[in-house]
Amino acid sequence: MYRHADDGVVMEFAPDIPRWRQVAEIIRRRIADGTYAPRTRVPSVVQLTAEFGIANATAYKVLRALREEGLTYTEPGLGSFVAKRPQETEPGIAPSAAPTRKAPE
Repeated sequence: MYRHADDGVVMEFAPDIPRWRQVAEIIRRRIADGTYAPRTRVPSVVQLTAEFGIANATAYKVLRALREEGLTYTEPGLGSFVAKRPQETEPGIAPSAAPTRKAPE
């Protein structure tokens, strides 16, 4: 949740949830709603610290979590970008066409 302060907007964090999880959720929502489209840059560590008032280590944790979830990828020297959505990875191949493993009977 954001609140307005005299010098701008300030993030108010829920006290019982780690800050990196809260910021990661905001970035996930922005990816889901198209604010950050596939193959476009997500905020850098510096931008995350400025926008959310978090430490560099917290911002790195946010970006690492998004990368580990497959939502973003990092290009060394360029930054982090939104990954292609699953339906964009193999045009013409339905996800259900992937081989499946049969459960033992």
